Amino acid sequence: MRRGKFKPFWKLEHARPFNELRTWFSEKVTLDAYQDPLNSIMYVDDNFLSISTPYNNFRLAFFIPWVVAFWILLFLMVSDFGPNTGEISSANAMVQAKRELDIRGESYDPRDYVYYEMLVGDDGKSSLGEYLNAVSKYGGKLYIKRVYTDIVIICVLFVISLTSTLALLRFPRMADIYFDRRRRIVYTWRLGKVAACHFDNLGFRETANGLNLLLMSENKKRQYWPANFTVQPTGRPHLNTENDNTEFIAQVFAFMDKGKKAVITGERFERAYPKSYLFVDKKPDNFDYRVEEILKRDSELPALYAKHLF
Repeated sequence: MRRGKFKPFWKLEHARPFNELRTWFSEKVTLDAYQDPLNSIMYVDDNFLSISTPYNNFRLAFFIPWVVAFWILLFLMVSDFGPNTGEISSANAMVQAKRELDIRGESYDPRDYVYYEMLVGDDGKSSLGEYLNAVSKYGGKLYIKRVYTDIVIICVLFVISLTSTLALLRFPRMADIYFDRRRRIVYTWRLGKVAACHFDNLGFRETANGLNLLLMSENKKRQYWPANFTVQPTGRPHLNTENDNTEFIAQVFAFMDKGKKAVITGERFERAYPKSYLFVDKKPDNFDYRVEEILKRDSELPALYAKHLF
């Protein structure tokens, strides 16, 4: 059941008013209420329906695997750095050969053995300091260059791994997008910036990444400007189709028009949030006032998302 013209996944189209879908859904979609409404819906009561944003999905599908991959690569590089068992055994053999020459009183060039003596030290084992000292003083130019290159790579990987891990730990759980049935508005916030609009002015665009919702948001340069918020009813971070959004869109229309009984069978639904976050994106100060200021201007929203790509 296609409700729009086919667009290649790489071609971004302009957003359209969400309300344009109302007629299509009223004619072609029959919706049942469930104990669990699914579709990434986090909360439903008499006045509010909220849906989670897909940052947790992106975090699990992309960010965490990259962080783990960097740490694994760092571990492999560190494990492979320095002399292996064979090199240490060969160095000890050379040191032993020098001792035997001394015992027999035979002549030799000490420079042929000083690298190996420095590499294994007095205990016949090689520490990191002994290895670096031996290489820097008596290693060949190409070997020194290779060792220094490995050190640079290890340092870069460590910085990337540590930075990405700290970013992962500090990144907060983003706020839900709220549909307020009583006031007929949609609102959310992101890292201190408030976004809102009247339900009739809400924009949408369906892509392979999910359903994009266009709200009017606070903007540093323009004061107020449309902002794109993605929802993923399926929970998949990619390869989403119109059919994946159908039930969720129908649930939104049903809730806004008929209330919670059209969406859930109980008095209230609340889904537990992921516990893998150390921080939560807190609601900004003076939130209600800032929402009202945005709502005074959101009549411009449909014209803006029809003209510009977001």
